[in-house]
Amino acid sequence: NYIIYVVILAMLYAILTASYDLLTGYAGPLSFCHAAFYGLGAYTSALLTLRTGMSFWLAFPITGVWIFLFASAVGYPALKIRGHYFAVTTFFFGHFIYLFLLNSRKLTNGPLGLRGIRPPDSILGIDFSNITASYYLVLFFGLLIVVFLHLLVQSRIGRALVSIRENEDLAESIGINTSFYKVLAFSISAGLAGLAGSLFAHFFRFLHPTDFAWMISEMIVIMALVGGLGTLVGPIIGAGVVKFFLELVRPAPELRFILLSIMLILVLLFEPKGLVGIFRRIRGEK
Repeated sequence: NYIIYVVILAMLYAILTASYDLLTGYAGPLSFCHAAFYGLGAYTSALLTLRTGMSFWLAFPITGVWIFLFASAVGYPALKIRGHYFAVTTFFFGHFIYLFLLNSRKLTNGPLGLRGIRPPDSILGIDFSNITASYYLVLFFGLLIVVFLHLLVQSRIGRALVSIRENEDLAESIGINTSFYKVLAFSISAGLAGLAGSLFAHFFRFLHPTDFAWMISEMIVIMALVGGLGTLVGPIIGAGVVKFFLELVRPAPELRFILLSIMLILVLLFEPKGLVGIFRRIRGEK
């Protein structure tokens, strides 16, 4: 059960890093608020099922759409800022959401945490309170999301995002609506993070604001960098490698993030494109 539990966590992080890669890896803007959308998705789905009696199977898509729309409203003005200014803005936005979750006691139960979240309703006799069934549920939606992202980055939208990443001014000069595509990437990325949050909420059935603090956003960035931004598969690999590495050094919690930082520095020193870049170098690819 412990191994399955760790694998489920790794798959949730894989969804988060893959969705994060759509924005930072393909469109370019560096964001530090992915955990905010992850947390909003978790609390939205949990509250829909707790306060309205809604089924998980209905709350799940509603959560994704709501976070997508919310991120569009936030991203439109925020993405007018470029470079480090946008990164700093997202960092403070992520911390604001954390403080909102922590202090909204009537809505989220604040520092006491949100309890009593139900697992997904049974389908075809499958009991999703069982950890094995939860594993297959997360795996199923994880694969769907990754396939969706793969098709998206291979499409015209993906090519437009890459052109913006390489040279935004040039992309705009040839007729690409850079503002629209950046907001679209930001919103899709956030919406998928919200779906991951919904899965997290109904798997653990207990939420606390610290589960979505700023350090989780930093972790997502580290996982994506270790795996290799702009490759889609790289951040997924990075999520698995970093998560299992953290589990290996769990007996020494005071050293976990020191060792993780050293691993990140070594990977970026030897291969700035991450683990995917190392694999490509071994295979003789450029």
